[in-house]
Parts: sequence; structure tokens; C-alpha cells
Amino acid sequence: MIPEFKNLTQQEINTIIDAPILVTILIAGAEGKIDEREIDWGAYVIHFRVSDYESSSMMRVYKETDTVFSDSLTSYLENLPKDTDERSRELNARLAELNPILRKVDPKFAREFYDSLKTLAKQVAKSSGGIWGYGSISPQEQKYLDLDVIEQPEYDPES
Repeated sequence: MIPEFKNLTQQEINTIIDAPILVTILIAGAEGKIDEREIDWGAYVIHFRVSDYESSSMMRVYKETDTVFSDSLTSYLENLPKDTDERSRELNARLAELNPILRKVDPKFAREFYDSLKTLAKQVAKSSGGIWGYGSISPQEQKYLDLDVIEQPEYDPES
């Protein structure tokens, strides 16, 4: 078990584990049709993060996400609205569910997770478009990149 999750319900833990998948779908589908290249890149980034984090708790979160990515992605894509705006609203509503959860966990962990979701969003957006298919962020993707529905957790590394 991830130590930061000791005060969370299983549903809250699942919300955290699914958040990177939801961010990937949100950005990959921002322009309408869900971009398979962006989905694949999101899966790659999530898989890579299993070994990328010094924080063992963050590494375990991404390991759990990596484990469920394919099945959860399939389930979400089958059940989310096909209309881009409706889908984006639902994804943002699900991501907003992180706010009370992140207030219940260690502030350092909450901030690291929040920051990791924002960098994931940017990496997914940059994976398609632009020159040779990389580096361009569309206006539709740009409006979701800041993940405004998730409140930035308060954390002061100096305290």
C-alpha cells in the first residue's frame, strides 16, 4: 500500500490511479476524434514514469496506473460521451474529484502528483501535430493544459 493512501477510501485511491488516464484522454480528444498517437504517447509516459520518480510513492502510483491503463482506457472510451464537449466536461468533472482527495494526503505528495499530471498533459499534447508530428499544441488542447479544474495543492518545500 502507498503510505499516502492510508486515509483514503478505495474509491479515492482509484480516482488518483485513474487521473493520468483521464488526463491522457482529455488532451488526446480535445480536437474531436481521439488521437491514437497521443493515447500511445500517454501510455508510454505513464510506463516510463514507473522508473522515473525518486519518490517511491509516486513511482507506485504510476506503476498502478500502468497496470490498469489498457483496461481502464477501453472502459472509459466505451462509456464516455462521443461528443467532444460533453466528453471534456465529464473528464473535467472526474478530474475535479481529485480536489478533496489531494487535501487529505501529504502536501508534498499532492503537489508532486499535481505537477506530474500537468507535465503529462503537455507531453501528450506535444506528441501529435507540428513538424513531423511532434511539438505543436492546438488551441483546443491548450485550453485544457493547465488542468484548471484541479486546484494547485499548497506545499512549501522550505517548511
